[in-house]
Amino acid sequence: MTNQAAVIAKTILTHLKSTGSMSLIGEVVDILKNSSEYKNSKSHVIVTSALKLDASELKGIKSYLDKNLTESYELVEQIDPSLVAGFTLQINDTFIDASVLGKINSVQNKLTAKDDSL
Repeated sequence: MTNQAAVIAKTILTHLKSTGSMSLIGEVVDILKNSSEYKNSKSHVIVTSALKLDASELKGIKSYLDKNLTESYELVEQIDPSLVAGFTLQINDTFIDASVLGKINSVQNKLTAKDDSL
């Protein structure tokens, strides 16, 4: 959500709460979802990698996104050296972790779960 959208949402919620009209929230959401601004907006896909991705790596990620997303999207690149290697994708509510850090955390969680069950 952009900062402007967050401000608008907070303003609407504050108004509905202060007037005792929270029952209208569903109607407000329906109106917003049917607006041309919402329908024409792009999803933000955030790709975070340990190092800057080269053109062929970005092409592979874009190819994957084109095959798996039905809506248009804007690809935002971020760098996070703590990932060690690999990348993560944040697609709306979906998080895909293909990083070394993610693998390390997964193994650590499995070992911790085994220790807790003993």
